[in-house]
Amino acid sequence: MTGLFIVTGAARGIGAAIVKKLLAQGHQVTGIDLNPKLDEWEVLKTSDHQEIQNFEAISHDIQQTATLIEKIQHSKFKHQSIIGLVNAAGVLEMGSLLETSKEQWLNNLNINFIGPAQLSQWVAQQMLPHRSGSIVSISSNAALVPRSGMGLYATTKAAVSHYFKNLALELAPHGIRCNLVLPGSTLTQMQRQLWTDDRPPESIIEGNLEQYRSGIPLKKIAEPEDIANAVLFLLSDQAKQITMHELVVDGGATLGV
Repeated sequence: MTGLFIVTGAARGIGAAIVKKLLAQGHQVTGIDLNPKLDEWEVLKTSDHQEIQNFEAISHDIQQTATLIEKIQHSKFKHQSIIGLVNAAGVLEMGSLLETSKEQWLNNLNINFIGPAQLSQWVAQQMLPHRSGSIVSISSNAALVPRSGMGLYATTKAAVSHYFKNLALELAPHGIRCNLVLPGSTLTQMQRQLWTDDRPPESIIEGNLEQYRSGIPLKKIAEPEDIANAVLFLLSDQAKQITMHELVVDGGATLGV
C-alpha cells in the first residue's frame, strides 16, 4: 500500500502505538492530537530520522473538524492519496447518568462521535475516486455491555460502533472498508485516571460483583501495542474481505458478547 495514513489521538497511548507501527512499515502518517506540546508526543521522542521524515504532527481539536480538514489539506503530505484513517482520539468521563449535564453530553459526543464521524465523512469522500481505502475506529467493549459509572462513555462509543457499520454499508460498493476495534482495559493514561495508586485495582482483573464486572479471563490488562496490532490487521490487505466488523480486544472480559 502506498499513500497516506491519518491517525487521531496520536500523541500517546493507543494512537501513538498505531503511528509507530505504521512508520516502522515505511508508511507516511499524519498524526492529529489536541496536545500542542510536540516534544511530549511519544512518536517524536522515539522514532528515528527516516520515520520522522514520514510523519507530520498536527495539533488540533477533533471537535473543530472544518479547520482540522483545512490543516490536512495544507499539510506536507497534501498531494498523497489517503488510504487509511484511524479514529483513536477519545475522552472517558466517569459519573452517574442521573447527574450528567447537557454540557457533558455535548462535549463527550463531540469528541467521541461527531468529530470522528465528520472527519471520516471527508476522508471517505477523498477515497471514493480511488475505490479503495480503510477506516478503523476505536470503540470500546463498554459499547457491548453496561458498565457502572461509565454510561456516558459507553453510550457515545455505542454510537461510534453503529455509525461506522452503517458507513461501511454505504462505502462497500466503492471498495472502501470500515471496521472497529473494541478494547477493554488497556494500559493508557485514560485507564490510569481510574486508579487510586500506581497499580490497577484488583477488581479489573478479578472482577467485582458489586459493579457487575466479570473480570478478565486472560488475567492481564492489554498493552497499547495489542490494540495497535488489531488496527493494523484491519487496515491491511490481509483484511481485504472484512468490513462492518467489531474486533474485541479485551482478554475475554465481555465473555464473547
